[in-house]
Amino acid sequence: MVKVRCSYCGSTWNIENEHMQARSKGGTVTVPACQRCNRIKQDKSISQFLDYIKSNDPYRWRKIVNYQKGRRSDIAKMVRRRRNQ
Repeated sequence: MVKVRCSYCGSTWNIENEHMQARSKGGTVTVPACQRCNRIKQDKSISQFLDYIKSNDPYRWRKIVNYQKGRRSDIAKMVRRRRNQ
């Protein structure tokens, strides 16, 4: 059985559908996200979300960086850019 993972941190706990672009801003594409990442992201863009996490939640930032290592998604590329800043 394959467990669904959060697209950001890789958690398998309390997975929800999360709009990559906020629904209030016309977003229709959803990805799986844990409840914590989804609540923190709210209506932020992915860039704003990653910047916020990096500066305010070091534990979750480390989880995101570790999960995105070696991945080839757009999210992983954005994480690598921020990690190297």
